[in-house]
Amino acid sequence: MTEKESLLTSKNTIFAAVVSFILLALVIIAGMVTPLLAKILSGTEIMLGSEYFNPRTALPTVLLIMMLTICLLVSSVKPRKVLAATAALLLLLIAVFVVSPFSNAAVDVAMALIIPAFIATGYKIWLTARDKKGYGKYRGLSAHLIHLGILCILLGVVLSSNIKVEDSAVYQTGKMGDRNIQDYSLKITSMASRLEGEPYQERQASSYITRIDFDIYDQSRYARSGSVEYITDFKWGQTYTTTYIHRGLTEELFIAPRALDEKTGEVDMYVRIVPFINLLWGGIYMMALGIIALLIVENRSPHQSITMLQPSGREMDMAFFEKRYEKIMEHELRKLRSGKSGGGSK
Repeated sequence: MTEKESLLTSKNTIFAAVVSFILLALVIIAGMVTPLLAKILSGTEIMLGSEYFNPRTALPTVLLIMMLTICLLVSSVKPRKVLAATAALLLLLIAVFVVSPFSNAAVDVAMALIIPAFIATGYKIWLTARDKKGYGKYRGLSAHLIHLGILCILLGVVLSSNIKVEDSAVYQTGKMGDRNIQDYSLKITSMASRLEGEPYQERQASSYITRIDFDIYDQSRYARSGSVEYITDFKWGQTYTTTYIHRGLTEELFIAPRALDEKTGEVDMYVRIVPFINLLWGGIYMMALGIIALLIVENRSPHQSITMLQPSGREMDMAFFEKRYEKIMEHELRKLRSGKSGGGSK
């Protein structure tokens, strides 16, 4: 049991978490650099989307979350309990993957990993608030706030990318759309075009812009109004659009025109609904707040921070050797005293 306990330390688990994070970063960097290298070396333009990144980043992400969860427990729970919790987490992962309660492997694994991580983080926050005071308390709470932010970001990314709904439909100006995209439907209220920009060649302006106004209905009830623009740029020879984005408490609604026909008044609208996106933004703000709080605590307590940074294992070793030295000295003194008393009696 001694060898297992010596391996299961905060230092080793943090090292494993850092290695997992480096692997994750290398996979992401490779995916970002590959299109650039292909363009430079062969002139071929390629795009790597979620179908490339998701399967390759899955394993490093799973390892990272597990290591971060174990890191939280190692310093507060006995090694045997940490090993038992790790085994239970692995069994939970297997069971959730087999049963698939959300009918999506990525969401199933993410929930099975991140919910225990949230519980471990909440437990650690409670211990820090209960047992520590002053600098140690504020420093620990700031670090755990960063950890909560990272977990929210990971959960937000997985949920929003795997549960999002996207579709397109053709709408007639002045008529209610007969096709719902989840709970939403659109009604194009008006469509007006204008020329904009300086004259270009034989044209009166450099771009032709069509503004599309619409009403949004949620479960057949009016919710809000919006507008987008379909822009044809004569100078650059391309067409692009503006987008409508509404960020609600539980989801994000994204609308953009794909094509339009001014003669018939028809517009092909693309609609995307992204749930749980606020977990991502909330996690980013939470992590930033934790980093700022940690920097403030470190700057206000420089002497205490130096003391806190000393390795606890080294202090324990020094205390052990000091106690051992005292016992040896006491034993030698007893031998000397017994020798003197024996010589006096003779």
